[in-house]
Amino acid sequence: MLKLNQMRSLLVFVLSFFLLTPLFGSEIMKEEAIAYREKGYKLQAMGDFVQALSYYQKAIQIDPHYVEVLNDLGVVYENLGDDECALKMYEESLRLNPHYLPAHTNLAFFYERKGNINKATQHWVRRYELGEEGEYWREVAYQHLLRLGTYPEAKKKWLEKAAARLSQEVMYKREQERLKIIEEAKLHFDIGKKMFMRGDYAQALKELGIAGDINPPDENLKVKIFDLYKKSFRMQKKAEAVASTQDALNYLQSDSLISAGDKLKDALRAVLQVAQERIGE
Repeated sequence: MLKLNQMRSLLVFVLSFFLLTPLFGSEIMKEEAIAYREKGYKLQAMGDFVQALSYYQKAIQIDPHYVEVLNDLGVVYENLGDDECALKMYEESLRLNPHYLPAHTNLAFFYERKGNINKATQHWVRRYELGEEGEYWREVAYQHLLRLGTYPEAKKKWLEKAAARLSQEVMYKREQERLKIIEEAKLHFDIGKKMFMRGDYAQALKELGIAGDINPPDENLKVKIFDLYKKSFRMQKKAEAVASTQDALNYLQSDSLISAGDKLKDALRAVLQVAQERIGE
């Protein structure tokens, strides 16, 4: 006779066998349904709707709740000209899963083809609202709703997008203009800086004056232009004072006293201009 522990083990084995067998069988059947669907889909893609239909029917017989296959059947029936069966398949697909997006898309196209704009709108709206931002078919739904003109929200969003796009374009244009002004001012500033380093203060003042007149929308650049302009002005006036003083000495040596006096006045005027400019700081 079997011992008590052995009987228990046997009982657990028997129960497990009967409980797990349906689960294993179910999984095998699901895999078989998936395989039939894949074969049907390949044939559908090749345009062989009749053979595709036979495989989809096999798949749905195995798994009557196979939402994707119900939608596939709707597509095939529609291509075979059986709108009644196509409609039933699409609706059954959505009855089992109201959020199944491909069925909403197909029904929207179906009703649009039939001229039923209200129902087409209902499914395009569902496809649009359930979709994700940036998704291709969501954008398709949006474009159809916009074209049909039966969903005010689509028009509103279109206007919002258009306004945002226009605003971005204006901002981009303004930024480009701003950068262009800054670039132009910086070009004259760089030339002025080179002239300053070479000791050509007159030319430096000319270039820096142009840069300042451009009035670039860059406060840091404005400060640099202004500072270098002041330095160039001082150096230019000092150079003028030195040159006028030297000319005055030359005139004195040649006994041209009046000319020497005029040159001394010029030198003094240049020195006073520098002094006044410093006082104004």
